[in-house]
Formats: sequence, structure tokens, C-alpha cells
Amino acid sequence: MQRTQNRLRWMALAAVFTLGITACGGDEPASPGSGSSGGGSGELISDQFDLSGVEIRIGAKDFTEQLILGQLAAQALEAAGASVDLTENLPSPAGAREALLAGEVDAAWEYTGTAYINYLQHDTPIDDPTEQYEAVRDEDLEQNNIFWTEPAPFDDTYGIATRRDFGDENSLETLADLATFVEDNPDEATLCLDSTFGSRDDGIVRFEDAYGVTWPDDQQTVQEFAIIYQATADGDPCNFGEVFTTDGRIQSLDLALLEDTESAFISYLSAVQIDNDFNEANPDVAAVIELISAPIDEALMTALNAQVDVDGEFPEDAAAQYLQDQGFIE
Repeated sequence: MQRTQNRLRWMALAAVFTLGITACGGDEPASPGSGSSGGGSGELISDQFDLSGVEIRIGAKDFTEQLILGQLAAQALEAAGASVDLTENLPSPAGAREALLAGEVDAAWEYTGTAYINYLQHDTPIDDPTEQYEAVRDEDLEQNNIFWTEPAPFDDTYGIATRRDFGDENSLETLADLATFVEDNPDEATLCLDSTFGSRDDGIVRFEDAYGVTWPDDQQTVQEFAIIYQATADGDPCNFGEVFTTDGRIQSLDLALLEDTESAFISYLSAVQIDNDFNEANPDVAAVIELISAPIDEALMTALNAQVDVDGEFPEDAAAQYLQDQGFIE
């Protein structure tokens, strides 16, 4: 398998995270082998599937969760006998999607909310996560000949967090509380966000619309997503930060994730999109992916992310340990 990931880059990032993190409390994330939605089948992938002779190109985006998911798919399909070419670090949000549409990859992990709003160009999300997935599945197949696997049972949506002591001092528990704070204390309403959150249709505009507030542009600081968590924990340069809700650093840095009482940020179930011609020729590819993703709930995905971003493991090692713990590989 060809891997484009730069291991030295991950070692440097791991060192930064390790040096910067001070665990201030909170529950420990679940271990990767203890997903509450049920474990693996206990039967090796190699005993259930034979993908000998199948060649597949997989794409993954450029952040931790996607790198882990890409490795999970690649290692599982290799265990079934397939030859896998994994291309990692495709730019967010649409790099993997563009590669799929261009015929440069055969399959890529994606999030239903991203597809429904950004790719299929719907203005209003569907509140029910399953219904939104089904709409994406049916519409993408009809319009773009793209097949979607059944999603994993974790929902990784956007959130806004603050350091816990700052939240306690200002009685911030929900995004409604935050909206009031932004209006009343604009000078303290400093927000760290990545380069896309301010412009995406499913980004900060959804918070503003749902809670009736406009976040001052001069209080927004664009940063690399990887350092937003530590910057928010330090309160420097921001009191608030854009986060992914399954990111292990929320717990390890004792950040307070503010409750989204108005469901401003939409559902993002994770599944694999596959060119349907490839899928029809190789239906067991989807079956393998659905098998290995079925146990991954929010607690387990958070734990996998923490192994990389907090403990400094490589994504391929976290993926391999998960597959072993679930009984999918030896």
C-alpha cells in the first residue's frame, strides 16, 4: 500500500500536543476496544471475505479523524486480500470528494452533513440524522452515481468550546448563553476558527442564524485547526474555539463544550462514498467497511482520536489496534 502520510510531521505534532496538554480533570475517554454499540464479530475479516485481485484507491482528508478512518478502511480491505492505494491529507472540506468525482480515487470517507449542504446544495438540513443520510444516499446515487455505505453510529458535528473556568465564571453552559455573552461582552468574545468555518454554509453562520447574533469579524482569529484546542484552553488568543465534538482534546484539556440547544450545527454521520460502477463490480468492499465501522460510536471515535492527538500515536497504529481489539485482524 502506498502511503502519502509524512511520519515526521505526525511526530512533530505529537510532540507539540504532548508538551502543551495539561489534563485538568473530566472523564477518561473510552478505550478503543470498548465501544458501547457492540464489539466486532470476533471472526477475522480474512475468514469472511476474499477480495484477492481487487485494486482500490481510497482518499482521506487532512485531519486526525479522517486519517484514522482512512487507515481503518485500508487495513481492513488489505486483510480481506485487496490491493489498496491510500491517498491521505486531501484538503478539507472537498478534496476527497473532488478526487472521487474526477476518478482519481474509488472511495472516500465523508460526512452526511457536508454532502447534504455543501455538495448537494441544500439550504436547510434535515433534523433527523437517519433521514438526512437516506436523502444523501438516494440523491447522490441518482445525480452523481455515488454509492454510500451504511454510516458508522457516531455523529461528529461542529461545536464551540471554552476553557472550563472561564465558562463557570460567566455562567456559560449553552450556545444560547454564548450568544448573550457575545452581545453583552464583544471585547471578550474572541473566537479561534479554521480557514473554512467562517465561510462554510454549515459553519459559524448557522450559530448566528439559530441564536440571533452576529459574531464580530474583528474578534475572530483564523488558525490551523490542530492548534485551536490548546489556544482555547490557554485563553490565548481566544476565549472560545471551534471544535469537532468527537475530538479527544476536549476531555484531555478540560474544555467545556457548550450545549447546542437549538441544533444549529447539523448531523454529520460518517460513511464511505464509493463510485457506484466500482461498487457494483466489487460489492464486498462496502460490506467490509460496514462491518468494521459498525462498532464505532461517539465514545469510541473520541478515544481513537485521543490516541493520536493526545497520546501521540500514529493513525495507522491506532487503526490497527482497533481492528485487533474488535477481532477483525490478528
